[in-house]
Amino acid sequence: MKKLFKILGIFLLAVVVLLLVAPFLFKDQIATIIKNKLNGALDAQVEFAEVDLSLFRAFPDARLSLNEISVINKEPFLGDTLFYGKEVILDLPIGDLFNEPTDPIHVNELIINNAVSRLKVNENSKASWDIAKAADTKVTAPEVDQESSSGFSFDLNHYEMNNADLSYEDLGTKNILHLKNFSHSGNGDFSMENVTLDTYTTMQVYYEMAGVTYLSGQQINLDAEILLDLANQKYTLKENEVLINDLKLNLDGFVQLLEDGTMVDVSLKTPSSDFKNFFAVIPETYRKNLDGITTTGDFKINALVKGMVNDTYIPKLDVSISSNNASFKYPDLPLSVTRINIDTQIKNTTGLAKDTFVKIGDVAFNIGQDRLKANALIRNLTTNMLVDLQLAGTLNLGNLTKAFPLPDDMDLDGTLVADAQTKFDVKSVEQERYENINAKGNASLTEFTYSSADLKKPLYIERADLDMNNTRIKLQHFKAKTGNTDFAANGTISNLMGFMFQDQDLKGSFKVNSNQIDTSDFMTDAVVTTSNENATATTTTVEEAIKIPSFLNADMAFTASKVLYDNLTLTNVNGLALVRDETLTLNNTSTEIFGGNIGLNGSVSTKNATPVFNMNLDMNDLDIAQSFEGFEMFQKLVPIIQALKGKINTNINLKGDLNNDLTPLISSLAGDAVAQLLTREIDKSKAPLIAKLDNELNFIDLDDLKISDLATQLNFKDGAVQITPFDFNVEDIKITASGSHTLTHDMSYKLDLNVPAKYLGKEGASVLSQLQNDEIDKLSVPVPVKLSGSFMKPKVDLNLDLAIKNLTNQIVEIQKTRLKEKGKETLNDAVDDIIVGKNPLDKIKNVLSGNKKPKENASTNPADSTAAIKPKDTTAVGKVKEKAEDKVKEAAGNILNGLFKKKK
Repeated sequence: MKKLFKILGIFLLAVVVLLLVAPFLFKDQIATIIKNKLNGALDAQVEFAEVDLSLFRAFPDARLSLNEISVINKEPFLGDTLFYGKEVILDLPIGDLFNEPTDPIHVNELIINNAVSRLKVNENSKASWDIAKAADTKVTAPEVDQESSSGFSFDLNHYEMNNADLSYEDLGTKNILHLKNFSHSGNGDFSMENVTLDTYTTMQVYYEMAGVTYLSGQQINLDAEILLDLANQKYTLKENEVLINDLKLNLDGFVQLLEDGTMVDVSLKTPSSDFKNFFAVIPETYRKNLDGITTTGDFKINALVKGMVNDTYIPKLDVSISSNNASFKYPDLPLSVTRINIDTQIKNTTGLAKDTFVKIGDVAFNIGQDRLKANALIRNLTTNMLVDLQLAGTLNLGNLTKAFPLPDDMDLDGTLVADAQTKFDVKSVEQERYENINAKGNASLTEFTYSSADLKKPLYIERADLDMNNTRIKLQHFKAKTGNTDFAANGTISNLMGFMFQDQDLKGSFKVNSNQIDTSDFMTDAVVTTSNENATATTTTVEEAIKIPSFLNADMAFTASKVLYDNLTLTNVNGLALVRDETLTLNNTSTEIFGGNIGLNGSVSTKNATPVFNMNLDMNDLDIAQSFEGFEMFQKLVPIIQALKGKINTNINLKGDLNNDLTPLISSLAGDAVAQLLTREIDKSKAPLIAKLDNELNFIDLDDLKISDLATQLNFKDGAVQITPFDFNVEDIKITASGSHTLTHDMSYKLDLNVPAKYLGKEGASVLSQLQNDEIDKLSVPVPVKLSGSFMKPKVDLNLDLAIKNLTNQIVEIQKTRLKEKGKETLNDAVDDIIVGKNPLDKIKNVLSGNKKPKENASTNPADSTAAIKPKDTTAVGKVKEKAEDKVKEAAGNILNGLFKKKK
């Protein structure tokens, strides 16, 4: 017996070890089998990241987890993701793990977590989910052999899908259905022909048809028992309750799959007729807490959906939403909403989608003594929708806040009076064929006040009047104010219907006038909260960027007496503004500022996260001091300008990024400028660079610097300013300037001075006195000056060596030319005179004057002179020449050093 138990123990241990080891031994093999089965059955590409197999978690079944599984469409939806699941869990018999690859896999439980599915029907009515291979679709229901068709047999007892995001789009009918946060679970025995499936579903539903939104995130919960007749593919709803927000609806009927389509016979109704049902369909933000609200009257929804669904037909519809003489009052608000009538029908009597229509008859209500009513008829919902709409009545918006709880950050006041009607078809609106739009009537808004978190300052509209006719809507009067900003406007709106019903841009042409515009009034505050583990949360407030309205497509001719922009004050502003696609384009815009005027042409765009601009500025007669103080751009780009007094003309082409207040981000600037100075004065105390130059250049008095009409060109790129070489004169000294500086004011500049000989001082005069006047007039010394450091702490480097060499060469060349022209003694004799003399400068003078003194004890016989020169002396003469030139160079150096080093 002990031996038997021992053998049994060993066997059980072996089984446990096998169960532990099997997942590792067979995991890759099973992953290959599953992938092959799916790809073999589907005309799509199936992939998954990894497979996890456990023989214990769902014992006696095996649990197979497929992570990050995806199904990617082929043509005609190539590359589209039909399905993606973060995790798909299958519970299946352990024995199926050891089947042949051709044998089916039986699935007992299915769980899908965090799935995304995108279902699409293209213009040719081809469905993206129609991916079963043709060979697998030949078996007709109810004789479908699931095992042969897909390699899987679903004998489910439980299934669930958690936190899914599902969407359906039909490009032909323009239907879009989006289910967010979709969770669905069901329990039942699918191995039986008749199954009672117990299900629970929650989701947020978004539905749009032909560009019109009908559901926008309504929360729907469905608790339903569904009787599944699998043999006849008929699914009957039993004891079902649907909640749309808090509105309860009973749902009964069935859906049956037939060979020629799907038969639907479903009815829906409210279990009670209390008017509180109405509030359940209102978004949570606007209905607040319904506790304590008192109501009278009724609110009913009854719907019948019955008929065949196939490529030709939809079910016939009969939906009614009604209320008669109802009222409600919130406990904490002073006014009631009374005499509420709702009479709305959605019908289709033919089963053809194009014949569906919506009739809204006399929807009306009173707040206080004011009554507002509307009615509409909407036909051809799926083709070219026809709209017939009427609105009439008066509404005191201030009373609205006394009867209905608006969001805490919203405040309304004013009076709306309307009496208007319109008829149009959607295609005419889309194609802007305004002659087909019939509109007439008028509407006015007076003493309107609106405040919310979206506005920094409340908006006050003193009056706005609309006059409508068939071809246009005229804005006759519009006068408004927000903060320090006031504006008045008139003009025409060309597509109000497209703006209201088709989500089109608001198009128009307007004239706008203002006494003052303060751009800070249009900045909004955003609260940013930061926290960490060791500190309490802190809250800071920052200003969000000014945004150009995305819905506005308009031309505006504008004038403004004053515009406050950052720290600037612009006066007499006028021009033409074009607004398109969150971009403002300015044409022929001008303003007076800094004692002059500026012309602007260009654009500003707030479409992306960082606003950008591209602008041409034509600046004329600007006061330099005011411009420097007011324009950060001048302070960064041309800091030297602060030392100048007078006026400036400049044309600047710039592009770059903008800060939140739409001021330029200096480091991003790129472009060029042409500047002309209209000044004759310099304040050296405001420019250390000019003071430093004045100290180093002894022969120039910058106190008398005259630079009127000076013009130059600048280029801005990569955070630096490049100056195109330009010339100017200080008295009769010509100066060429070139170089660049960074926006941190580190500079690298070069000044090439051409100094006339007459500025060479006493030392120069003693030499130059021996030259002819025309020779002196031609003689000048190039002096290179390098500027580095910063504008506030400049470094000046004079290249005297180059200047000395240049002066030396000029003097020598002049004497060579003179001796050659006059046929006097050879240069060798002149050099001898220099060597014999005791005073080098005197001998230089002799050379420069062309005079020659006889050498002491020298023979007067020309023959002696000739005999004294031997071939070996040729080298000596060359050395003498070099020495003579050195003496000249030394003399020139003394001149220039005295010129540049001597204190004033």
